[in-house]
Amino acid sequence: MTDITLDNIKIKYGGKEVVIPFDPPMKSLREARERLVQMDKDALQMLGRSDITITKYIPPYTDPAHLLNFNMCLLMLTVFSSSSNIRPGSFLYDTVLSRVPPFASCLQILQPYVFWILVLAHTYECGLMFKKLKRHGVTPFEKTWWYWIGSCFVEGITSLKRVDELIAEKTREKEAKKH
Repeated sequence: MTDITLDNIKIKYGGKEVVIPFDPPMKSLREARERLVQMDKDALQMLGRSDITITKYIPPYTDPAHLLNFNMCLLMLTVFSSSSNIRPGSFLYDTVLSRVPPFASCLQILQPYVFWILVLAHTYECGLMFKKLKRHGVTPFEKTWWYWIGSCFVEGITSLKRVDELIAEKTREKEAKKH
């Protein structure tokens, strides 16, 4: 902001200057804060953006159930990514699965289905996370975005629960400041 009058506000960004008129004009500069706050709310609404901004990533190890889910999903994605991981000659087959051949045969049949179901489900959940992050001011491809999207691709729904908890916490903090 470079200037404010009863009739307008001047904003400079990226080498450009824009004059935004107040409609109706202010009666005194005491109204400026209220008007600017309302302009901010209107702009956020028009952009489909929340007034709650996500600025950090909450890792799965903050909740034991989330950590367990993350590790189980990572293990399944890794093991089921290739049929060679569950066939004779692989570490998993030679140390565990060779002791239960019927289970090993079942896993070999299910391998491609389990892998692609996980990939598709977690890709869908990444789409939900993408929308949520966008709504809460996280720019695609920044560090925080990569953490949330990467975590969501591995663990799925528990990352969405953590981001919802973070949003709820920030909402409570914002409400507490009002009172």
